[in-house]
Amino acid sequence: MLTLKGYIAERFVNAIGTRDLETKKKYQKQVWDLLQYSYKAIGGIKGNGFESPDAILNLPMWKMVVNQGKVEAVVIYKDKGGRKSVAIGCTGSDYAKKHVANIMKAELSRSYGEKSKAALGSMMKTVPWDALEPFVQTPDTVAKMNKRDVITPVAKVKDLPDDAKMTLTKYPQLKDYGYLRDIGGNMVFKVMIGTPGKGIR
Repeated sequence: MLTLKGYIAERFVNAIGTRDLETKKKYQKQVWDLLQYSYKAIGGIKGNGFESPDAILNLPMWKMVVNQGKVEAVVIYKDKGGRKSVAIGCTGSDYAKKHVANIMKAELSRSYGEKSKAALGSMMKTVPWDALEPFVQTPDTVAKMNKRDVITPVAKVKDLPDDAKMTLTKYPQLKDYGYLRDIGGNMVFKVMIGTPGKGIR
């Protein structure tokens, strides 16, 4: 029974704020390397809080999938209008993919995130549309939450970027929910999914 309890405790490891700083330090290198690996196609992960291995220690919440001491997957959250997922790292193993899928389903009612490209495709494949749709936010909702950036609904755009065209061809039901946002000078297609307004506890 002790072994079973240990396995359950290790499978999902949450590290929140400064109270779990030692846990973050324990897995710091693995999490940093995993994020770099997962975002290597775009030159590694970038953005506020991801400048260095030490910087990620300040990110409010890490949800890790740990298997025999190895971090197989991690979801990073910021407290921004609720518990917002801002990065996902995954080894790509069957074990990691299974648990990331479970996290994505469970988190719909307690966190939210802006999904695009592979992450959006994974969500669409993992959760049936009739179960997912109640958690898909409209561009109007996104615009009210994000007053700093211009949110342009794709339904009002004639000449869409390639990633938007590809995604909408495969998932036309996203047309009323997708929007474009300028990120680093590029118009990126995104869809907000989940439940905003629930903070990190």
